[in-house]
Amino acid sequence: MQLGYFQKDTLIEKLARKFYAIQGYVVPESYRMQSATHPAERACVAMALFAIQEFESIENECSDEED
Repeated sequence: MQLGYFQKDTLIEKLARKFYAIQGYVVPESYRMQSATHPAERACVAMALFAIQEFESIENECSDEED
């Protein structure tokens, strides 16, 4: 499953917020995590990007096995 640009953008924001919440923080709904300058918030965005890349990599590996 290939994510579109807006789907990926939304997923990055959602995951970053979840990772930030795990640390006990909450940001306003209108806050854009990808625009953050705080190191902890930037780390959550980086983790979200990494998670998506890992998922896409695993998905590609699985589809290669099916061929």
